[in-house]
Amino acid sequence: MRKLLFISLSVLFTLNLQARVRSKCSLRKSISPKCYHKRDDATLKVALISYGSNIKESDLDRIGKILEVRFAKATNDLVRVEIVNKTEMDFKHTLPSDYVQDNIKDPERLHRIWYYDNVGAKIMQEVYEEYKTIATDDLMDELDAMLIITGAQFNGLGFATGRVSVTESPREIAWGLPGGGRVEYPTDYEIVDELIHELGHNMFLGHASSQCQKPGMTYEEKKLCCENSEAKNDVMSYCRGRAVVDETKMYGFESCNLGMIENLVVPAMLEGKRWNVRGRVSCR
Repeated sequence: MRKLLFISLSVLFTLNLQARVRSKCSLRKSISPKCYHKRDDATLKVALISYGSNIKESDLDRIGKILEVRFAKATNDLVRVEIVNKTEMDFKHTLPSDYVQDNIKDPERLHRIWYYDNVGAKIMQEVYEEYKTIATDDLMDELDAMLIITGAQFNGLGFATGRVSVTESPREIAWGLPGGGRVEYPTDYEIVDELIHELGHNMFLGHASSQCQKPGMTYEEKKLCCENSEAKNDVMSYCRGRAVVDETKMYGFESCNLGMIENLVVPAMLEGKRWNVRGRVSCR
């Protein structure tokens, strides 16, 4: 009897421990889970989300296929992406009737710019919270990352917080100028390039060639620094020429980052270890 009781208590303890570990590793509990779920192969399970964007679900299908192919190529097949959910969502906030920009009357543009003034980089937390209201617990437990394409404007082309990333489409340019600026619609390939970059951050990788982006550097100093940087063509580098990305041209992870992916990130994924992998180096 005592032996049966001991076995039962041991099983309950093990199940409870597994549940606590799974909770720590789940996007359901935190935007920055502390660990990876243990797995048999190095595949990142991702949700691809359009939030207040011109990108529709049919577009997500097309973009998602490009992302899966190019991410595998970018990592030399060390890590693959599997898009397990694609979702189109409307903005949480409606455009206030009293919001104005003197030279812009289009309500869709105004809505995107309103987000710049009132939400900014907090957009990731907003989408994360909104997505949890429609996603099942099982899906949130399964996900390694959330990749968001949004019309909400913020400073920069993309951001990453924990395991959630965001990039803009469309992009509002210089809307405060007398002519009202313009709207840019990035191609599928430009969107994917930025998503790969941000997903690199979601794997806890930093920027490459960061020595070329120091405050106070002139354009000529940055240009010369980039020319001399071994990591200048890494997808994590601001030195890369994003404008050349198209159906034939892409950027991937170069030798420095590939080494960290192979020796730090992949083992962490397979063994269910810490997400914020230790032992990283600066790729210069």
